[in-house]
Amino acid sequence: MNNSLPSLLLTEAVNRLLSEWDLPASLTIEQCASELAISMTSFRRKLTQEETSYKLIQSKFLNELCVTALLTKQTKIDDLAIRLGYSERATFERAFRKKFGITPSQFRELSLVCSVESNYLKLTEIAQNIPPMPSSCQQLLREKDQNNLDLQRVVDIVGRDVIFSGRIIGQASKAIYGKTPKNLLEAISRNLGINSIVNFAVVFAVKDALQDHLDPVIIEQYSQAFLLAPKLFQLMRKLLASDLKFDIALTEQVLVFSLLGVFLLSHKSAYRHEMMLYSLQGIDDLSSLNQHIRESMGISLYSASSLMLSLWHIDASLVKQIGHLDKVSQAISKGSEQDELVLFMLSCLYFSAARHQDFSDLEQKAEFLNIPNFEEIKHLLSVLNYSG
Repeated sequence: MNNSLPSLLLTEAVNRLLSEWDLPASLTIEQCASELAISMTSFRRKLTQEETSYKLIQSKFLNELCVTALLTKQTKIDDLAIRLGYSERATFERAFRKKFGITPSQFRELSLVCSVESNYLKLTEIAQNIPPMPSSCQQLLREKDQNNLDLQRVVDIVGRDVIFSGRIIGQASKAIYGKTPKNLLEAISRNLGINSIVNFAVVFAVKDALQDHLDPVIIEQYSQAFLLAPKLFQLMRKLLASDLKFDIALTEQVLVFSLLGVFLLSHKSAYRHEMMLYSLQGIDDLSSLNQHIRESMGISLYSASSLMLSLWHIDASLVKQIGHLDKVSQAISKGSEQDELVLFMLSCLYFSAARHQDFSDLEQKAEFLNIPNFEEIKHLLSVLNYSG
């Protein structure tokens, strides 16, 4: 990975050219290089140094152009279809409906429900009224903050909560976590670990608190993704086998909780929750989804997660790190190599939770980040894709 560049100058230039081009979908890589007065060899090499490609930049630009243009009535759908490379509106509408589940016009109408400001206030109200977490979860968090947690103490706390205990045994028994444990002690010590138990307690608490207010598919698929996060992190560290120094406990928390805001944004009381559901179905790139949410809801996915975590008084260091990643994802702050890898893992978790199928963009991004054996990551994500 190359962190020597002060900014992604060529990527920015390509995006600027695409925005100025009458038909950005028709702009070829050869035309782009020529317009920027760069040889094809240099063009490809410099984009590789910026950990991207022309295909990735153009695809992301067109996806964001599509949903951004539908947030207002200023762009005619016929004109948008042409800019996106479709020969006619009907062809665009069929493709959009296949991907999002509704027509572009219906998506636009959902995006215009209430103002961004009132939607943000409603989301804050919903977050403030989420019921408190169960006593076992509160106790785990409290004793973790006081550095009082050891294996036996965790077993004692979890063991007093029959439902949570059963969930931990079930989670530890899944094939992706290895040999089936004989008891709770073995499930925690050998299969999952203390940090994961505390994180899973929060996930189950949020799931239980919101299960009557969310689409069952959303709560199940994303809960599964959050629970898979430690395993993905473990696999990533094995594949990299490098000298990278992760704060393992904090990074695992970031992976488990950074997408938690999906639950808040999809809450049935949120004014634009229907648009959120269709966006999750149709937008397969996490960065594009985040930009869309910022523009349409006045809050990012990461900020929504931080809001929920703050109100539940969970680790200020975690909230701070999620905020940092939010800025890195918007190119407001410069990210480290670890930051880029964490954002990649979050993209993997979102991709799998949303049940998207085309891994090609993730695979290409893994190549730019020098992550070997992407097939192992794909296999792990497929375990989630095909479970349930």
